[in-house]
Amino acid sequence: MIIKTLKDLAKSSQYDQQLMNIMGAFVPLALQLPQLRDNPQMMEEIIKKTSVSGVTDVATNADIFVQGKLKSTVLEKHPDWQFWGEEGKDNISEYDSTKKFLFIIDPIEGTNNFKSRKDNQWGSVVALVDIETKIPVLGIVALPSRRRFYLGIKNAGAYTVEYGEDGQVKSFSPMPEESEFSEFTYNNSPHFEEPLTQQVQRFFALGTIQPDEPSADDLERSRKVIQIGGVTFVDPESGALEAIRNRGTIYFKTSNEMAAVFVILNELGGKVTDGNGNSWVLGINTLIAAKNETDYNFLKNLCDKTK
Repeated sequence: MIIKTLKDLAKSSQYDQQLMNIMGAFVPLALQLPQLRDNPQMMEEIIKKTSVSGVTDVATNADIFVQGKLKSTVLEKHPDWQFWGEEGKDNISEYDSTKKFLFIIDPIEGTNNFKSRKDNQWGSVVALVDIETKIPVLGIVALPSRRRFYLGIKNAGAYTVEYGEDGQVKSFSPMPEESEFSEFTYNNSPHFEEPLTQQVQRFFALGTIQPDEPSADDLERSRKVIQIGGVTFVDPESGALEAIRNRGTIYFKTSNEMAAVFVILNELGGKVTDGNGNSWVLGINTLIAAKNETDYNFLKNLCDKTK
C-alpha cells in the first residue's frame, strides 16, 4: 500500500484506531501550547524538586492543563488503557497487567526553552506501550512552534506531519534517515542525583568545553558545548526532539517518554538502548539513541568511559 496521508498510515497499521484517537486529542492541545504562554496563570510554576545547589525542577500550569486534558479525553475512549504522565501523581512506577496499553505523555519537554520562547528547542511527547510485551508501539514527538509532528508506528514506518493555521494537515511525508542537525547532543539533567552529576563531569573531562558565544544569554551560558575527538556535542535541553532531529544523543537522565524515540528511531533503522546498552524497559532512566549502528557504538563507547 502506498502511504500518502495520515489516514493511509492508519489503515496500513494494526494500531489504526489508537493512532487516530491519539492524534485527534493530542494535535489540538499541542498546537495551543505556544499561545498558553500569553496567559500569566498558565505560566505559574510548581517547584517539583530543589537541588543542594539551588537548581529547581519546575512544571508550569500549562504542563498540568495539557496532561490532565489529554488524560481525560483519551481514557474516556480507551478505559482499558493505563495512564503515565510526567507531572504529579500520574508519574507512576507500577503497571497494571489487566490493561492493554500504557499511554504516556510529557506535555512540555524543555520547560526552560518553552518559557524563554526558544521555540526550536521544546516539544511535547506522547507514546503508547503494549503492557503485555512492554514494547512501545506508537510514538509522537511534536514541535508545536512549527506545527510539526514526528510520528512512528511499529512495523509501519516513521513520518512527518505538518499542520496549517486552520488545524488541517498541510503536508505528510516519510521521515528521512538523515538527521536534520549534524551535531550529537547530550542531555544533562542530573541536578538531583550526585552520582549522575559526577558522571557528567567525567563526560566533560573526555573533551574540551568550548567558550560561550559572545551573544549567548544566561540560559545558553548554563549549557556547555563540548568537543570530544573533534566531534561536537551540544546541550539544547529539548528532550526527545534531540534524538529525533540530531545525529545521536546520550541521556544521562530520562524517563518513560523516550518510548516515543524508541519507536521512531527503530522504524528509521536506528538503535535505542539504556545507558548500559541493555534493551528498552519501562522505567528506563538513561538512554543512548542514534540513527545508525556506527554512531550508536561511538556514543556507547563514550558513555562507558564515564562510569
